[in-house]
Amino acid sequence: MLIIIMIRKFVNRKGELEVLEKACEEGYRLFVVYGRRRVGKTALLRKLLENKRGIYFLCSQRGYEKDIERFSHEIGSFIGAPVKFESFRDAFEFLRGQGKLLVVFDEFPYLIEASKGVTSEFQEVVDVILEASGVTLILCGSSVGMMEREVLSYKSPLYGRASGVLKVRPFRFFDMVEWFGKDFERLLRLYGVTWGIPRYMEFFKTGSDEEIINNFFEPSAFLFNEARLLLMEELRNPARYMQIIEAIAMGKTRLNEIAQYAGMEAKDLSTYLRVLSNLGIVRREVPVTEKKAKRGIYVIEDEYFRFYHRFVSPHYEDVESLNPEPAIQDFLGNFNTYLGKTFEKVAREFLIELNKHGRLPFKFTKIGKWWHKNEEIDLVALNEKEKKGLLVEVKWKELGEKEAKGILKDLERKSEHLKLEDWQMHCGVIAKDVKGKEALKSEGWFVWDLEDFENTFS
Repeated sequence: MLIIIMIRKFVNRKGELEVLEKACEEGYRLFVVYGRRRVGKTALLRKLLENKRGIYFLCSQRGYEKDIERFSHEIGSFIGAPVKFESFRDAFEFLRGQGKLLVVFDEFPYLIEASKGVTSEFQEVVDVILEASGVTLILCGSSVGMMEREVLSYKSPLYGRASGVLKVRPFRFFDMVEWFGKDFERLLRLYGVTWGIPRYMEFFKTGSDEEIINNFFEPSAFLFNEARLLLMEELRNPARYMQIIEAIAMGKTRLNEIAQYAGMEAKDLSTYLRVLSNLGIVRREVPVTEKKAKRGIYVIEDEYFRFYHRFVSPHYEDVESLNPEPAIQDFLGNFNTYLGKTFEKVAREFLIELNKHGRLPFKFTKIGKWWHKNEEIDLVALNEKEKKGLLVEVKWKELGEKEAKGILKDLERKSEHLKLEDWQMHCGVIAKDVKGKEALKSEGWFVWDLEDFENTFS
């Protein structure tokens, strides 16, 4: 089966580039860049190097001797003459005499894995050799756990040496406009399966059902095995973590529900969930009005992992054995419902943008979900100092004026359960499309749909 890969230009990393440019201008000795695999770190660093005197070095898993040999070759290419060094310490001793220079070590965890004690050597490089030099060293890695343990944690020889740390994150929903344009319905579908990971976005052009099926329900497709490979690279017991993620993706959000689905004791879950949270895959959520986090639930933050463990993982063996029909039918029948949660994340991002630009009735200082017993509100934005709140229901569907008003009236009723006496409350709805939108606004309600997305971000 032919899968077309769309190669795009470098887009939308202005903020990250500014941070790195500042590090170079101010002569930082060490800067750390990390983030999950495929998020675009290498493209970002290569963009940084375009107008700099610098050396880019991709670490391998072939051992210290091989990598110092390769690094010597890179230095030789840079100066136009062959050189050979016995250690990275010697190499940087040479480079400190080369003036203002940027040196990037990409996939530094590979070197750590292959060379015991290399972090101590780089500690000496940073503390002694790069002192008062013109060299800025950037260490970059995709293994989030290893970068945090071996480079950033207090147990690491490099602890406290970095003058700056940048965790590169996926594109936000509205960042993807530069890549795919302003068809927000299509954009939501793409966000719901790629989570704004540049490498995954390259496989898509239209976001159609057929395109998604070709990329997820075909054994030879890159995205069919990617989630499993990522967990195998990061974790010692990937199968257990897959069961936990799948449980949450299937709607099991409380500890006892997750434990029952995964076939384990609830008391043993906390360590697994903490690891998944540190990796940015899972997030614990509490009602936004709670002062103490007692009634938490777990949600999947990473949309790629959520899609994968909702539609691919439960049917993995069928797809692998060339029987994808059960998975495809599940996808076709339930994808639109799945997008409801994706739209909630996008709606939250939308409100944050409006808040940033002062386009709401007040500036909120916190936003989140609220629930109590059988009552639930998708988004609650609060300013506790001013005692003002905005309650918003999010619907991934087209609403008529009457249905929209019913939702808004119900929000008024729910507001009484928040126990926020003497607060000024506003109610709103965000949907795919709302008929009679202007009439509802004239009555004092807040109403937004995809048309407002386009107007806001034009």
